Amino acid sequence: MNMVQDSAFLAKLMKSADTFELKYDFSCELYRLSTYSAFPRGVPVSERSLARAGFYYTGANDKVKCFCCGLMLDNWKQGDSPMEKHRKLYPSCNFVQTLNPANSLEASPRPSLPSTAMSTMPLSFASSENTGYFSGSYSSFPSDPVNFRANQDCPALSTSPYHFAMNTEKARLLTYETWPLSFLSPAKLAKAGFYYIGPGDRVACFACDGKLSNWERKDDAMSEHQRHFPSCPFLKDLGQSASRYTVSNLSMQTHAARIRTFSNWPSSALVHSQELASAGFYYTGHSDDVKCFCCDGGLRCWESGDDPWVEHAKWFPRCEYLLRIKGQEFVSQVQAGYPHLLEQLLSTSDSPEDENADAASMYNNHNSCITLLCFA
Repeated sequence: MNMVQDSAFLAKLMKSADTFELKYDFSCELYRLSTYSAFPRGVPVSERSLARAGFYYTGANDKVKCFCCGLMLDNWKQGDSPMEKHRKLYPSCNFVQTLNPANSLEASPRPSLPSTAMSTMPLSFASSENTGYFSGSYSSFPSDPVNFRANQDCPALSTSPYHFAMNTEKARLLTYETWPLSFLSPAKLAKAGFYYIGPGDRVACFACDGKLSNWERKDDAMSEHQRHFPSCPFLKDLGQSASRYTVSNLSMQTHAARIRTFSNWPSSALVHSQELASAGFYYTGHSDDVKCFCCDGGLRCWESGDDPWVEHAKWFPRCEYLLRIKGQEFVSQVQAGYPHLLEQLLSTSDSPEDENADAASMYNNHNSCITLLCFA
């Protein structure tokens, strides 16, 4: 029996219009519990004990994550106590510190309490008035700040550079009110994990605390983040998300693996290998031919000024990696600039036989000289 899926009470709760916001509040134990609908059977730790210890399910194997401190745990063994492991590995977590021993997993079910006792209730039973929201984006971090009780937001943790207040793209975007550069948009920086700290064009990553400044017109925020701080947990989350969709070349799903293929990248090439790797491409070893690890799309004949992300969206708009990292809006904007691309592709075929083979592979875009590759 799957407690989450089969719980009539929980199903009713999630359908209730009055509790719509509660549905997206990771600080609520009931919502954390609802994330375990696809939790693997046979794991020797109950979903309820994990949810009560502050963890929600990430969707990968038996990996769970704390909504407050971001601690991730997996490979659960018989006899493991989620709360004890949480306390031991991240004692500074505000959620853990707020709970007292009486609220441990082994405690008996809590009785109903009058409203006057709300101020002393465990966080999971606090009012849903101050809710955070979760969007199923490429990051496993909650999408907005989680306010589990008024004036009790998790602050930046002293034991880690992780800046909880900046863990959402929306929060980071709000810091760019006095951003001085017009050629690099705050939206791209915020999406890449950066918030504005100044002076000048100085920004910092909320997850690794990496700081960058002196931006140039050719710079791509995500690419620079990956180049300077490859061990950033935020970037690692992006890489791990690749396992949630179909990947053509598993050995190339990490940025580090792709960048290694460019060791013999031609010095005359007009597009930087870092930008290509960030956009999902790895080098095939021939000329300037590259392929996407996810959709298997191939491109060649790069020219100065070509943007790998734009070309990716132009030719392979359904790529799941592209959509997860850049979003549907970006892809739609690129596609809108080339409304007759398919007709142009098909018109390049000399015969019906060529069309059936792969018309796209025959097409040369005279504006940017990008050519699609066809690999048998």
